[in-house]
Amino acid sequence: MVKTAFRASQIFGENGINDKDLLAVEDDFFAGFFSEQEIADMEISVRDYKGCKILPGLVDSHIHGALGFDTMDAVPESLQKIGQYLLEKGTTSWMPTTVTATIDDICRAIKNVNICKNKTNDTAARIIGCFVEGPYITKEHKGAHPEELIRPLNKEEVKKMLAAGPIRALAVAPEKENALDFIQWAVQHKIKISLAHSSAEFKEACLAIEAGADAVVHTFCGMSSLHHRKPNLLGAALIVDEIYAELIADGIHVQAPAMKILLRCKPNNRVILVSDAIQATGLADGEYMLGVEPIMVQNGISRIKTGSLAGSTTTLLDEVRLLIQELGESPLIAVHMASLNPSRRFGVDDKIGSIRKGKKADFIIVDENYQLKETWLNGINVVGR
Repeated sequence: MVKTAFRASQIFGENGINDKDLLAVEDDFFAGFFSEQEIADMEISVRDYKGCKILPGLVDSHIHGALGFDTMDAVPESLQKIGQYLLEKGTTSWMPTTVTATIDDICRAIKNVNICKNKTNDTAARIIGCFVEGPYITKEHKGAHPEELIRPLNKEEVKKMLAAGPIRALAVAPEKENALDFIQWAVQHKIKISLAHSSAEFKEACLAIEAGADAVVHTFCGMSSLHHRKPNLLGAALIVDEIYAELIADGIHVQAPAMKILLRCKPNNRVILVSDAIQATGLADGEYMLGVEPIMVQNGISRIKTGSLAGSTTTLLDEVRLLIQELGESPLIAVHMASLNPSRRFGVDDKIGSIRKGKKADFIIVDENYQLKETWLNGINVVGR
């Protein structure tokens, strides 16, 4: 067994920031925190990161693509390239995300996720399952989803998706016909339901949550605006403590004051940072695609021809940095929004999502300004020195 100790100015453990002890890694797992004397007595090698912080590897549960590749390409090379890019940006686990498409195209993408998920690969971020973002949404808030492919809830289609591979989450507009029955059925089949792209009224949203929906997709975006006499889905996202709220904290999709409102309303462990990144991420401005929809990216902002935002070109580490440096959020809370919280939602927090003894040794080294220096996956240095 190979043991290595890591010394840094701060180590973001699951239950607090440790600025005294060293972090030990044994093979591909965290072995716990130890004092300087304990490490000396153990006679194991020490890697010194003076002036740096050690954070858990980040977990992106809503991302479509990067570097010109997209989940809907449905080929292993695309997921490999996206996964490599994510490691270079500090994200060690992710959920490839589909868009509204034909059932055949969605199933092809899911099958490809299943193939790639089962391959052991330390050169790309770990895949923990698939998020199916369409087609069960509303035309009024379709965003970049093609209107002609939006359709009614369909259990038979979902059965085909389940047969194709590991669906972790499915987007549903709660005002769709027979939504409550559908949500209960999906939850019984171990699918997390994310409320999304919706004009739902407050009561409809709350009934969907009672039926088993446990998250709201990119809060504030793809839903009706809040009105004091029509609190709607956004109102439910803000005041129902039990439900998770996704947040694209890039300062573009949601401005700082609105982010502060969300962070004041929600319990710390119920906000999940997501990138919603598209294939243009990591590339220059220009014309790209999101599914079958053409996208124009200018100044890093992606839009469809109507002007509506279409995903993002951000990364989770950029979002964590923004919350800490511009909104004054607690560093540990901000980091856990991009690591532990999504891991808990999808039931993998016993393995990943935080620095704790017994978990996979997925972690990143950042400088004082949260700029990435190194990425470690399964106890292996995969990015950096």
